[in-house]
Amino acid sequence: MKKLLLFLAACCTVLFVNASKYDAKLGEWRIVYNQASKSFDVFLRQKPVLQHVIPEATWEDESGIATLVSSKNSSSVSCKKREDKVYYEFMVGNVAMVETFELQDNYLLVQLKLKSGNEIKSRYLAPIAIRENFPLFPAAESNRMLKVPFDNDDFVRYHKNRFGSSMTSFEVGALYDAQSREGLVVGSVDHNHWKSGVIATTKDDGSVDTLLVFSGISHKETRDILPHGALVGKEIASARYFLGYFPDWRDGMETFAHANTRVVPRRETWKGGTPFGWQSWGVMSTKNNFQCDIAVSDYFHDVLQPNGFCNEQGQIVMSIDAWDNLNPRQKKELCEHCEKNNQIPGTYWTPFCLWWDEARLHQQLLPGQDIYMADECVLKANGEYIKYDGAYCLDPTHPGVKAWIAAELAKIKGYGFRYLKIDFTDNGIIQADSYFNPAVHTGVEAYNEGFTYFLKEADKGEPLFIALSIAPIFPYQYGNSRRIACDTWGRINHAEYSMNAIGGGWWHGILYQYNDPDHCPLIGVDNDRETTPGENRARITNLCAAGMVLISDNFDLKDETGKGDPKLSRERAPQILFNAEINAIGRLGRAFRPIYGDREHAYWPWTSESFFQLDTEEYTYVAIINYKEEPLEGTITAERMGLSGIGETTELWYNAPVTITSEGLPYSVPGKDARVYKICK
Repeated sequence: MKKLLLFLAACCTVLFVNASKYDAKLGEWRIVYNQASKSFDVFLRQKPVLQHVIPEATWEDESGIATLVSSKNSSSVSCKKREDKVYYEFMVGNVAMVETFELQDNYLLVQLKLKSGNEIKSRYLAPIAIRENFPLFPAAESNRMLKVPFDNDDFVRYHKNRFGSSMTSFEVGALYDAQSREGLVVGSVDHNHWKSGVIATTKDDGSVDTLLVFSGISHKETRDILPHGALVGKEIASARYFLGYFPDWRDGMETFAHANTRVVPRRETWKGGTPFGWQSWGVMSTKNNFQCDIAVSDYFHDVLQPNGFCNEQGQIVMSIDAWDNLNPRQKKELCEHCEKNNQIPGTYWTPFCLWWDEARLHQQLLPGQDIYMADECVLKANGEYIKYDGAYCLDPTHPGVKAWIAAELAKIKGYGFRYLKIDFTDNGIIQADSYFNPAVHTGVEAYNEGFTYFLKEADKGEPLFIALSIAPIFPYQYGNSRRIACDTWGRINHAEYSMNAIGGGWWHGILYQYNDPDHCPLIGVDNDRETTPGENRARITNLCAAGMVLISDNFDLKDETGKGDPKLSRERAPQILFNAEINAIGRLGRAFRPIYGDREHAYWPWTSESFFQLDTEEYTYVAIINYKEEPLEGTITAERMGLSGIGETTELWYNAPVTITSEGLPYSVPGKDARVYKICK
């Protein structure tokens, strides 16, 4: 009790300071400017959300030496107020630093601009920079920091770090108390120039030591070896940053995602229903062949689709991955065959990657059709060709690359493919020494230019479904779907890894039409042939809890590649894929969100929790995945699920009624298995 009183006293101290002409009220928000420290405190109603905010930036002289400046260095400050916006202008020499707070519904947008009569150059602007401790939550074991990765490569994970540690998050981060669910969410809503970072250091007592929210991050997780590119001009602006404090941090993350789509709408061109179907890479991999593709198409048409394994339009996707081993005639025949089977033919490409060896770089990128040699189109860092994930990184702004993109997309559409998996797009967002377009200075600017051109070509005629695979989360507007994590197969550890990404990134389903949990083999390759039915249920639950359902078994009984076990796959499929209630959840195309936010199945902050929930108008669905050998048992209260009571409940994998107790929803999940509960509202 004493700790709580001290905490509340610290939070309320600033409220008793006399208001000044520099203070501003924006809806229920209040901005307090402290003249002595030249810093800001930000309140939502009576809650101090941020304290000791000192905007800072760097600018460079002609020799490239950067100087860090902040509002503390200013010689004067002025304030202009509007009904929904307030501007603070700090003069530092002949450069004005302008900090803006703008009200948007129940959150603020915060931005820092540099303005000068002369041209200036900057690669770092931080509208929120706090380097002095302030209280945020009472001390609790449930306090967490959500670290969001930049992309989904190299098996990166979402982290829910305990207070008393540090984190570097990308584009957005959250600090929250998982027990009360209150949380602070900060993140970028602009993704046209900058890569953004959120760096936080916290203490066990619930306070924050450091919080930096800034444009201009360069990090091993952004895949960069160079510093962030610098913007040049008489006016340079950071991204605008979402600032919100919410009774439920999960609502805050979803509000943040919606705030982004208000700035740039998501790609919503697909009208073909939630992607269900087949992905060749999971089992066939480099041994894919035309015979197998036709056989799988027919097996889906004859067996799986009639028994309900399909989307709401009765269709499935037939996605042929890398190393398809198909010639042009076979590609066209496969597309025609799939269309006859009420299936959507799909293929694979990597538009910003060049998978050549160095000896070929002095050849034309597009033989006989353009004048550019491949080496002219490859990005450089420190004067050396950039190679990432085994491929040379192509310059998205180069006319040779654009000609290559146009030619390849014309072929893909000409064959009849309607679904296109795009991989390794990180190669197009890496910071380079320079770009063909001299107006482009950053990797994000290059990526936007290249992908804008890509979509112009992809959307000629009927728009393609663009399924981003290895790709940054932001910018998001170029894909109908994005794979939520890196490669996954059929084992329980793959379900755990994928659910980690859903538990930290379910809100991507607002940025994209669909979250892609990757392919799922029921019966895989090598040791994965012994994947159990329980692991199958866990992975299919994982797929349905994400929003897309693609399996990847080899169902071709005549295939002689040795990939998978077609006979066993055909035996297992009816047990797992004919469950009408489970498939109905998959057809919703919606991601579940975590119920707790601090119940990692193991101690480490990068491990997934087991409990997830989705609400519809009629039902609440609760998915529980047990990643361990021993049974998982307990009870979830109605209050924790946000329900006033728990109605008639059925476990869907076994179609078994559940007796609700006075404590709530009882659950019992065997080791390496899953259960899904359907609660009537």
